[in-house]
Amino acid sequence: MKYEELITELCDVIKESEVNAALIYENLESIQSTIDDTKLAQKTKRSIEKKVSESLGLLQHQDLHRQKIERVVNYVCEHNNIDKSQYNLADSAKYLAGDSSSDVVSEDELEELIRQMAAN
Repeated sequence: MKYEELITELCDVIKESEVNAALIYENLESIQSTIDDTKLAQKTKRSIEKKVSESLGLLQHQDLHRQKIERVVNYVCEHNNIDKSQYNLADSAKYLAGDSSSDVVSEDELEELIRQMAAN
């Protein structure tokens, strides 16, 4: 698989992820609005709100993974003289809010990820 093909596939994942995340967020906002407008027992409301909050947390976690994929794509483009403008990607952040020291992708980890993807 060529780098360009790999980048195209990863960009498709990124775009689909962004669309799905927006829809999930809108659905959760709608659920929250319904909870606020509905006469439910406080215990039931708190339980549903807790699930909505947990879902938003999972959505945020998924978004961090999407951003890591963007990092890989940008790294591949930069290190292989590939014009990333054709993929409609913005520059990736070097450090993302919420990253922990064990979760930050180093240059060596990026290179290993690329080698593994190229082997498949």
